[in-house]
Amino acid sequence: MKLAFNLANIHNNMTGVNPSVGCLVCKKNKILSYGVTGIGGSPHAEYAALVNLKKNNNLDCYVSLEPCHHQGKNPPCTKAIINKKIKNLYYSETDDDPRVQGKGLEFLQNKKIKIRKIDNIYKNCFYKTYNDFNKNFLPKVYAKIATSKNYYSFIKDKPQITNTYSKKLTHILRSEINAILIGVHTHNKDNPLLNCRINGLEQLSPARFIIDPNLKINKNSKLVLSAKKIKTYIFYTNKNKNKINYLKKKNIYLIYLPFDKKNEQNCKEILVTIGLLGYKNVLIEGGYNTIRKFIDHNLIDIFYFFKNDQTISKKMSHSFKNINMILLKKFKNKNKFHQIYLKNNNLTVFKK
Repeated sequence: MKLAFNLANIHNNMTGVNPSVGCLVCKKNKILSYGVTGIGGSPHAEYAALVNLKKNNNLDCYVSLEPCHHQGKNPPCTKAIINKKIKNLYYSETDDDPRVQGKGLEFLQNKKIKIRKIDNIYKNCFYKTYNDFNKNFLPKVYAKIATSKNYYSFIKDKPQITNTYSKKLTHILRSEINAILIGVHTHNKDNPLLNCRINGLEQLSPARFIIDPNLKINKNSKLVLSAKKIKTYIFYTNKNKNKINYLKKKNIYLIYLPFDKKNEQNCKEILVTIGLLGYKNVLIEGGYNTIRKFIDHNLIDIFYFFKNDQTISKKMSHSFKNINMILLKKFKNKNKFHQIYLKNNNLTVFKK
């Protein structure tokens, strides 16, 4: 079972909305085959371990998570287990996905397969985010900002305030989450792609969400023009038929979200909607206003605060000094607030 979890860990945070699972097929304690959930979520670990295995008798199957028993993008793993005549199934955790939740185990038991649960030292944390999401459909929220030494985030004629190492860390974060969220002001100012640009991980680029109540998004931005390649959503309120039709033709999904009593889109409703679409974690890379709203509503789980060694004399953006102070007070658990200091082109201090 430890080996099954070690296999699952190979693709942890790289399997999209599916959990990463490890699977081994054995006979008399000899490993015949093994599998891990594929990058992006396909194939499932059980299928990968069983597909090329010849039918045999008295086989044991070890999986880190209960096998699925529903037809999605992948066929039910329970059927693959039945087809290969597995005799004993050992698992560590029940899958809290409402489509599974013990159904896979029950089906296998009815087919005369012996089921045994094995506790494992990894289980308390390995699937926690996945199972928490399946209980409330509220994605885990990460946030990131980068500022100068005196807490400003914009330098004229300089598109990036961070350095090579911090940009790579940002792209690694993007590869490990399902969705990325920004406000339209940041979008129109920076014209970002919001994709993952690390060789070999490009296919893990997250879905992109923009908060744009009045549909002020620039029509020919990089994000709009690349929407056919990467799923892109816009939360809007004021209906502009011409803009809506144009964006739909560009393959952008528009989500109508009315204003709340404070005359703004509700942050929690935004996250719930993202969760109901199947995205279990989200990275906020918005500007001051977007970041501040989600902080004020206590909706951020993990925060990355980059600060370089430059001082900006002219105030060209909001100061993030007050946000830094709020975060220091809010995040009593230092493992959830990462302060990363940049000097020249190096990461000099990494505080938790």
